[in-house]
Amino acid sequence: MRLATKIFLVSALVILVLFGTVVWSLLTVKRLVTVNQEIATQAVPALRLQGALREAVHGLVRLEARALVLQDQDYAAMWSDRATRVTRDMEKLASYLERAEERTAYSLAREAFATYRDHVQEERRLVALGQVKAALRIAEGPAREAAERVEAALTDVTAATEAGLAAGQARARALEARTWRAVITALVGGLVLALAASALLAYRMARALGRLSAATTSLAAGSWTGPLAVTGRDEISELGRAFNQMAARLREVDRLKEEFFSHISHDLRNPLAAIRLSAEALQERARAAGDAKQARYATVIDSSAARMMTMINQILDFTRLRARALPLHRKPTDMLKVVTRALDELRPLSEGKGIQVDLAAEGHDFTVLVDEGSLVRVVVNLLGNAFHFTPSGGAVRARLAELPDRLELDIEDTGVGIPADALLWIFEPYRQAHGARKGAGLGLAVVKGLVEAHGGTVDVRSELGKGSCFTVTIPKAPAAAPAQVAV
Repeated sequence: MRLATKIFLVSALVILVLFGTVVWSLLTVKRLVTVNQEIATQAVPALRLQGALREAVHGLVRLEARALVLQDQDYAAMWSDRATRVTRDMEKLASYLERAEERTAYSLAREAFATYRDHVQEERRLVALGQVKAALRIAEGPAREAAERVEAALTDVTAATEAGLAAGQARARALEARTWRAVITALVGGLVLALAASALLAYRMARALGRLSAATTSLAAGSWTGPLAVTGRDEISELGRAFNQMAARLREVDRLKEEFFSHISHDLRNPLAAIRLSAEALQERARAAGDAKQARYATVIDSSAARMMTMINQILDFTRLRARALPLHRKPTDMLKVVTRALDELRPLSEGKGIQVDLAAEGHDFTVLVDEGSLVRVVVNLLGNAFHFTPSGGAVRARLAELPDRLELDIEDTGVGIPADALLWIFEPYRQAHGARKGAGLGLAVVKGLVEAHGGTVDVRSELGKGSCFTVTIPKAPAAAPAQVAV
């Protein structure tokens, strides 16, 4: 059976179980949402409104007393305005009441409030006739009783609403408990069934993929020695056979790659070396003969050949870095000595331009496990760029710092700087921030490749017209490390 068919059958079983569980959950959740919606949209607003009405009625009684005792029209106007709002809230409360007990108590409250308003109107009529004592008797008697009946009826409405709220909450809790039990039971049963159906398939797939993963890791590390044992006719077996073919092709590619680099290095470097030797001989002969013109021509030939040799070396090294075929002979190396060696190598260039060179070291142990020649090339390339792009009279500063897990080298100059848009691709091959400069545009790409081959990083910060600072970090080596590796 094909792997796709096996996976489809197991997946279909899991999907059916989950679909049934989801449908059941949605139905129960719908009922639960309905109950909670009733609580949120009916009971809770009703309770808030009932409490506000009781407070409002109590406030009306106080305003009524002040209006009678003080005979102040402002209090009377305030009473009328608040009574109007109470009437409006009474009508609004009716829309929230659904239980018979609530509506019965509400009807009593509304009738009592209407009676209370009639008594207050009678009080105002008597006050207008100058019969204040008769108005006070109504206020302290029938009007007060009507107000108390309103508050009592609203209290009954609240009690009925709270009883309905408690019943709704209990119903919601019971429904929630049933929902959880049903969902958990369905999920557990479905998962057990699905796991039982997929256990064998998963085990066989994991075992086959594990062997393939181990073989891939060995191939990437360069320690793969033989073909992968493959049985079966499913897709994983086909993948294993394809892996064996790929491994064989990669071994052949590696062999051809090494041959190519060996031949191309010899074919390109030897003629250039011969040209340089011939140019040097011509220079000596022209100087001996006193022919300044011929000596100048020979110098041009030599410098051009040297520049071409440098570019070829950069191209070859970059290509070998890309192909992970550049051998690194690692050994304990003093990074401070590497920087000093690079500065000494470039001293004629810095002195010729009158550039001030400073070297600062912060720390005690600058030993790292690296390929010394590669690291010298990194520092020489960065310092060479700094000297080339720094005008006469400028300064180049090198700072080497020891950190807990790495060494950090900063090379900072006061040169022309790098445009902000070029910082995004400055380490890409065949690209230069300053197009008018000579070179293949591979110097920084090779620097980045060599640093990363040692597990380090290289970064740059720059401001146009003020200079640049390149930062190289090299991790400290573990206590035990191989003496030679290839990247």
